[in-house]
Amino acid sequence: MTPPAPPEALERGDCLGTRVTPLTFSQAQHALDALVTRGAGAYVSPATVYSLMLGVDDRAYREVVNAAALVNADGMPVVWMLRRLGFPRAERVHHDDLWLECCARFPHWRHFLVGGREGQPEVVADALRRRYPGINVAGLHATPVRPVPEATTREIVERIRAARPSIVWVGLGTPAQDWWMSRVASEAGVPLVGVGSAFDLLAGRTRAAPEWMKRSGLQWLFRLAQEPGRLGWRYAYYNSRFALAAARQLLGSRRRDTA
Repeated sequence: MTPPAPPEALERGDCLGTRVTPLTFSQAQHALDALVTRGAGAYVSPATVYSLMLGVDDRAYREVVNAAALVNADGMPVVWMLRRLGFPRAERVHHDDLWLECCARFPHWRHFLVGGREGQPEVVADALRRRYPGINVAGLHATPVRPVPEATTREIVERIRAARPSIVWVGLGTPAQDWWMSRVASEAGVPLVGVGSAFDLLAGRTRAAPEWMKRSGLQWLFRLAQEPGRLGWRYAYYNSRFALAAARQLLGSRRRDTA
């Protein structure tokens, strides 16, 4: 039997220069499990409107994201774009949900948590233990200073290597987590997954959007209502630019197809 293609070899869709892996939610879990089984250093990045537009503005950042083993469509606008580009089965792979589903689906994994304010990883670990009795949180480390200082990075990597986890969940936010994961993945020697704001969610600082809002692409509105000061300008600036840039790319692609 021919073995499945490694996650890095999966087909990708070009969304404004960021190469997004057009998977279903279930396929994303299997692909992540393949990385864990392989046990090699790699990282997984969530693709959102914000990260795509940061990639448009910063080629170096776009290259960091494109070097990830998996780039999951974390927002519905990215999913809609993938479907228009010829990937009709693409689904949203929200990394908050991916993390929780993997905790339930792969009980043998050993988890390491990186991110959050002082004391927050401990709160997150306790929340995971309440949700998933028997879960193995092998280690954790807060990152109150951003970007993470070199000395702190060295300490985190040493702790990861000593703890020998199956996977590391990194909650530094975009774009910091992508830069950091790309920097340490090979030394850590295990898969790292960016989970952005999931630490705040599990620690109870924010609330999860209802499922119907997630499916309809309105999660941004729910988050904006909770954090208007932090997210208002970001959404107004990057979402409007994304709409124009995506329309230009899709219109240009359609013209080439009909030429």
